[in-house]
Amino acid sequence: MRRVVAIDTARLTAATVSPQRSRRALHRLWTDPDVRRYLWDDQVIDRQLAEATMQASIDCTADHGFGHWAVCPSGSDTLIGFCGAKFMEDTTEVELLYGLAPAYWKQGLATEAAHAMLRFGFEELNFARMYAITDAPNSASMAVMQRLGMRFEKRYVLHGLDSVRYVIARADYRPAAGPYALRRQRSGNDASDSFLDQAGIGLGTERR
Repeated sequence: MRRVVAIDTARLTAATVSPQRSRRALHRLWTDPDVRRYLWDDQVIDRQLAEATMQASIDCTADHGFGHWAVCPSGSDTLIGFCGAKFMEDTTEVELLYGLAPAYWKQGLATEAAHAMLRFGFEELNFARMYAITDAPNSASMAVMQRLGMRFEKRYVLHGLDSVRYVIARADYRPAAGPYALRRQRSGNDASDSFLDQAGIGLGTERR
């Protein structure tokens, strides 16, 4: 079966990425003061770390079908966020990922992207469960988890930070209403080929 390289929802497209297309856009997003506050513990990461993170994600996508995916508005090449999944440290359990540029907060878009990744994980990748983790003060992210139907599991210290963890099992997940369409790899010749590369999208990003 050809690998899934993009998911279309009502307002968004989430797609696999490559460093050649996305390194500047994602680095700019990840160093935004409001985004990095809880994503990178308010540290301004350098491009080398951003590229290493993306390469690890690309490798995971090639091997397992999931990683950090770029989020753009439907019909646009403007990167406004990311979503996806990654293995939790030293485990085979999977953590849900999502984040948007501040200009796109409070519109239900993070929930829309996260719903798509949960559905993809459960229906296409056959995950038994998915977790989500955030800093305890990040009430907005916890609200997304609750809207997804995830349940609070524990509050604990992670990397020295007060953190919370939510979880949802495949049997408990209910897909959101609305469009959900998968796009699959056009050719099996290049496993690293992403939908964004195939479509020629440049992953531009608005300056704010």
